[in-house]
Amino acid sequence: MSHTLTQHSPLKIAAVVLAGGQGSRMGDQDKGLVLYDGKPMVCWTLDCLKPLLETVVISCNRNFDQYESYGCTLVKDQIHGYQGPLAGIHAAMRQLDAYTHLMVLPCDTPLLDKNVIERLLLATKEHRDKIVVLKTGDQPQFLHAVIPMRFGTELTHWLSSGERAVYKWYKQFPMYFVEVDAKSSALKNINTSQDLA
Repeated sequence: MSHTLTQHSPLKIAAVVLAGGQGSRMGDQDKGLVLYDGKPMVCWTLDCLKPLLETVVISCNRNFDQYESYGCTLVKDQIHGYQGPLAGIHAAMRQLDAYTHLMVLPCDTPLLDKNVIERLLLATKEHRDKIVVLKTGDQPQFLHAVIPMRFGTELTHWLSSGERAVYKWYKQFPMYFVEVDAKSSALKNINTSQDLA
């Protein structure tokens, strides 16, 4: 999976929406399928992404029929036991190795807007050898990011060694942060039933 990029190589960006968690803070509900304003949360993210990128996959580990009905290819963790978001990213990288970059978005930020995603894509063109991450104030949003596919081999080794922390894996590589106004609700996570209310 070594994609060596010169400044003029064409970028090929695919996206994965992470919906593979246990939803333990949401009473073990499948968060991507929880309704927000009458629509499953995952659909808000898909509706933002689909006009911008040709290839969007969903990382999920249950309720496959329902996720399949949204018209995307599904990827399932290849490491058993709900090993966190990096396992979903790893599964998507394995599936999408014809691409140069993988955009990663969670299923639980339904207020995300296209403008924010476009800024992420633009920054990736300028900083193609870095992991490009959205940031609100001092808070990096590590699951709103674009990762060069050539880091995939290191991710396999990282997970094989028992490591699971997203930030610890990212910080081995150069990163570039895209600032999003801290007052914006675009990156507001819906993690609990209280957040939903």
